[in-house]
Amino acid sequence: MKKRIVIVFIALMSAFLLLNLIWLGWRYMAYSGFAEGMTRTDMSSPLFPTYTAKDEDGFDYTVKYPDYLSLTGNLAVGFPGTDDNPFTDGLIIWPKFMGGYEYGVMLNFKEEGGSGYMFYIDAQGNAVEEEYQSIADEYREVISELMELARNTWNLD
Repeated sequence: MKKRIVIVFIALMSAFLLLNLIWLGWRYMAYSGFAEGMTRTDMSSPLFPTYTAKDEDGFDYTVKYPDYLSLTGNLAVGFPGTDDNPFTDGLIIWPKFMGGYEYGVMLNFKEEGGSGYMFYIDAQGNAVEEEYQSIADEYREVISELMELARNTWNLD
């Protein structure tokens, strides 16, 4: 009986270890190319890496690897913040596990806790939900610029 318990325990631990190794390998392969040339943030850890960069125009770029055993991390690009208002218009991109991307925008946030808009968009910058299309149209130039910066930085398909 003890031998069976030990065998089951070893099998379960081996499966758990294998799952972790597969996940770590996938996460590295899926996200390391996005973080190339970026700086690891102070809040980053070996298990939860986050990278950031700023371009010559002051736009902010972030790559956040997926959390433990999650398949969802994100890429972000945002307009330059100011000392008076660090909250800016931004684009968030979620690479999908099987390829492709989901996109979302945060627009017109003036201060922490302030009002603004957050909604999903498609690869052309149109709102996924019809109720936000008029806002997407109003911010068409902002969304287009953020999408272009993201495509150029990360070679998005």
